[in-house]
Amino acid sequence: MRHYTITLVHGFSTFKCLLCKHSVTTQEFHSENGNCRTQAARAMNEHAAATHSPGPPSAYDSENWRTR
Repeated sequence: MRHYTITLVHGFSTFKCLLCKHSVTTQEFHSENGNCRTQAARAMNEHAAATHSPGPPSAYDSENWRTR
């Protein structure tokens, strides 16, 4: 599941979180580190995981997972 939207603005892409106001643009990344769109997507996925994901599973959740 994608946790962001992508909009093309003035020749660069803006990636915006679906759950908050956080965003990044491809201008923030350098092509010598790889594709700028890929770097922006990775940054948004890391943001979503760090900011919007639930914490580690509880002991109750872990027990229920094992019994299924």
